[in-house]
Amino acid sequence: MSIHESLNGAARFASSRWRAAGLQGKKEEQRLWVQAKAYRDFISATGQAYLFEDYLKQTAPLPRPHVSSTLEERKDAAISQRVMELLLKAFDETLAPEQKQLARLLIHQVNFIADTGQLEACEDYINNRLDHAPLAIAYFKTRDEAEAWLKGPAEPPSPANILIGDEYYQAVYAREDNTRFIYRDYTIEPYIGELAARGIPPTTPSFETRADAETWLKEHPASPFDFVSIAGEYYFAVHHKRLQRHTLHHVASALTKWEEMKKAAEQEKAGDAAAESEGEDE
Repeated sequence: MSIHESLNGAARFASSRWRAAGLQGKKEEQRLWVQAKAYRDFISATGQAYLFEDYLKQTAPLPRPHVSSTLEERKDAAISQRVMELLLKAFDETLAPEQKQLARLLIHQVNFIADTGQLEACEDYINNRLDHAPLAIAYFKTRDEAEAWLKGPAEPPSPANILIGDEYYQAVYAREDNTRFIYRDYTIEPYIGELAARGIPPTTPSFETRADAETWLKEHPASPFDFVSIAGEYYFAVHHKRLQRHTLHHVASALTKWEEMKKAAEQEKAGDAAAESEGEDE
């Protein structure tokens, strides 16, 4: 099983425990299970799946997982400590070997974050995801620059969102065969579609040039999204706090792409349903 499949399995285990807590009316436990799943999200979003895989190989196979001494010593990591208590309890209560292994993996995720000095960054990610744009780990002016970056290190972050100009791309590296490629990832279009459907505010800031808009945004950062008008056209300003920059997305073009994506998804769903129906007829 690949590390990506293992991470997804652990996330499904957390989701199942979240549902069980909900049925029992345990709201605080539900909240902690959401946070437990977020460690996988952070590891994946920052392209650290293979680093985590290496960390697991160095972890002693103890009957009961240890707790990172770094985590235990941190007085400002209350969230992670409460999550760890929940995960250890789940590990102790789980009897099925496969499920126990998934609980163990969730515990190691928290330990990995602590032992690699990322507790503060991860807890910021957990607490402020709604206040940040979809995470991108790097920015490049051109695709050539991005591809050169991807080819550079022995093992680049993967998979991870990056920005090329104003657009999101996914950078992918496969350890198994050293495959490396970049593809356009339509990450921001759903946000534009949803917010535009609510109506673009009539008080949208208006600028003659992009340079004017960028200068204004430096002093009035979007939080994390805002509409602006440039030369009579609407743009969606996205504040990438971690990269200390904004991207500007042409609204009309983004809405067109979003409609194309929804139509393609509907056609695929209809095709799957038709194929399933034909199979039942046979």
